[in-house]
Amino acid sequence: MRFLGTVIGAAILIVLTYLTLSWLIDGYFGGNIYPNGANPDSWAAPNTWSEWRDIVIVLVGLFWLLAGVLAVVLIGALIFLVFVLRRLVRDHAAPALDSLKESLDNVKGTTEFAGETVVSPIIRVYSVVRGVRSGVGAIGGLPDRIRRRAKGKK
Repeated sequence: MRFLGTVIGAAILIVLTYLTLSWLIDGYFGGNIYPNGANPDSWAAPNTWSEWRDIVIVLVGLFWLLAGVLAVVLIGALIFLVFVLRRLVRDHAAPALDSLKESLDNVKGTTEFAGETVVSPIIRVYSVVRGVRSGVGAIGGLPDRIRRRAKGKK
């Protein structure tokens, strides 16, 4: 099947090459590969600048027509892409963001719970220990303070 496609493609390429070369040689170099006698009103190469101008105008018009069609196709593809992205965000990204928000709320709640149940008692115990130390330090330094006051009054 592939071989047959290659042979047909090669035959079409050979015929197109022959027609292009005969058109160039017949129109520009006065050759007679494609005899004009077989078709007396056949096309010939342009002889004047006005004929060339007309050909260029037609080709530019075809170019702009093709560019306009491609622009419409591109705009249509962009609009389609916008709708697909909106649907994708609505169907997939929004639920994922909701799930992420729920997970963050769970982490926040867990952190608050750990702070209240684990850290808060440790802070209370540390505060009590610090208070007892300060109290013991104050009581231990009491005799020195009394002596200093007694010396200061004399």
